[in-house]
Amino acid sequence: MSATPLTRAIPDSLPLPRCRRCDFADRPFERETAGAVLRAYAARWQRVLADPRTTSRPVGALAWSPLEHACHVRDMCLLFHQRLDATLGTGRGPLPDPAVSGGHLPGLYRDEDPRRVAGELGRAARALALRLAALTAADWDHDDPRFPGERLTVDFFTRHLLHDIAHDLGEVLRAGDGGNAPAR
Repeated sequence: MSATPLTRAIPDSLPLPRCRRCDFADRPFERETAGAVLRAYAARWQRVLADPRTTSRPVGALAWSPLEHACHVRDMCLLFHQRLDATLGTGRGPLPDPAVSGGHLPGLYRDEDPRRVAGELGRAARALALRLAALTAADWDHDDPRFPGERLTVDFFTRHLLHDIAHDLGEVLRAGDGGNAPAR
């Protein structure tokens, strides 16, 4: 990855993924390291949010700023607890609609304070990392009962989460000038 003004101070020591768009490698990782990888990505996101250009995005463009991507990552970490609850049968009902439950709304991401988002993202990632570290082998292999006939395990959903977080980070770091990546 080439250094840009936005990324120059961010070391490339994290394992960035290898999909066609973000290079996320669908290589095996040890389940025991999932929490550490999540915390490392969160730390890198916090460094991105410290950049004064974190809120910039082209006027009228269908693109997210680095701040908006970071808000999305924070919310994925928060919602993943509920996905784990639902999959492992410890849930308290279906996943809530953010518009009804008072959660964050993507349309309002651009109005959030980068410093507050950095703190919230860090706390959400740390809490989720602790939860992932406490999973048993049976938990990792547990199928989500909401999708009968599919093999959608905690392992699968965790890999998907890490890929999504890395994908958003890759888009922001590649843009390097305010994260002019396609909106979701």
